[in-house]
Amino acid sequence: MTEILALPGPMGFVASEQSLCSELDVAADHSAAEGLVLAVSSAEAVRECARLRAVHRNLHMIADTFHWSTHVATANEPTAVSGQLLDLDMWAEVTLSASGARSVLAPSSFIRLCDTAALNAVLAELSQSAHPGLVPFLATDAETLNPRYLPEFIKAVEQVPLARLAFLFAGKPKTMANYARLKGLRDLLRHFPGSQVHGLDVLAGTDAVAHGAGWVGIGASSGRRWPRRPGDPGGGPLAAGYLPGTFVRELLEMRSPVVYADWYANSPSPSCATCVRPLDSYRPTAADKALIIRHNVHGVDDFTRELMAQPAHSQAAWLNEARIEAFTRHSQLTSTAGTVNADLALRKLCELDDPQMRETTPAGSWV
Repeated sequence: MTEILALPGPMGFVASEQSLCSELDVAADHSAAEGLVLAVSSAEAVRECARLRAVHRNLHMIADTFHWSTHVATANEPTAVSGQLLDLDMWAEVTLSASGARSVLAPSSFIRLCDTAALNAVLAELSQSAHPGLVPFLATDAETLNPRYLPEFIKAVEQVPLARLAFLFAGKPKTMANYARLKGLRDLLRHFPGSQVHGLDVLAGTDAVAHGAGWVGIGASSGRRWPRRPGDPGGGPLAAGYLPGTFVRELLEMRSPVVYADWYANSPSPSCATCVRPLDSYRPTAADKALIIRHNVHGVDDFTRELMAQPAHSQAAWLNEARIEAFTRHSQLTSTAGTVNADLALRKLCELDDPQMRETTPAGSWV
């Protein structure tokens, strides 16, 4: 059985050098300073980890070589090393030595929805590994978390004697902003407590922390918060004002500063004491984009530390109260350009934990 190296803290960041917002370097600076784990998720992960290791000697990195993003698993080729002379343990040793990372996600291929044969093949190959730095990794469709598919997925994974696993659920942007999938992730973590979950946003990520995840990798940019399946079109609608989503703790939102400028047009702008500036004041420059990422990583880290400061038995309840407060604050906002729409994941998490099973409205009220 594979023994996975212990990770410091329940939350860290997933980042890539592909971003135009300097997300990888900003996330690495913060993670090194605060003792967080950084997952470098890129086809160039080995090179980028080695570069960061030269700068941050004590940075704890997980290398994700991104094989899953372009290769679909089959029964005959479940991983990048299937059928080769190099097995997973040898591959891990070479990759860790070259990258300087502390651990590496297994180069598993992406498992299509309901492809049981491919899932079993990936699991069988992972079960042959014994390298302590190799993390058994399953990347699959986020729809797997739906109640129609989740029981069979759990049943298959439980058949294989693996220690803690790492999961990634990919799909369309904001695919986890869904009642059934958020509930499904909780159900999955009840069966596999202590697992890693890579590529989540702050709402789904902190919920996973409060419901038994061993480590959650929150994307430093939208591309890593909402991972895509192989073959999915890239890009998507440009963010308002060409600016990254910016974390506002009191709303638990990550919207463009342009959106906040509208929502807070008739009230004081949201501000950050650490960054010492209003959060609707950023402009579409390279420097300001990097400053937004810097604000986001410290803001998400601060919020997670608030959560972890609560007694273990009350963390989920505390988080639910924090979300309800953030949701209802939306009702105090106005919009001159349109309507105030609370984050859909925030709404679904509030509904999931509501004892009266009420529904929410986009404007911050219950029905």
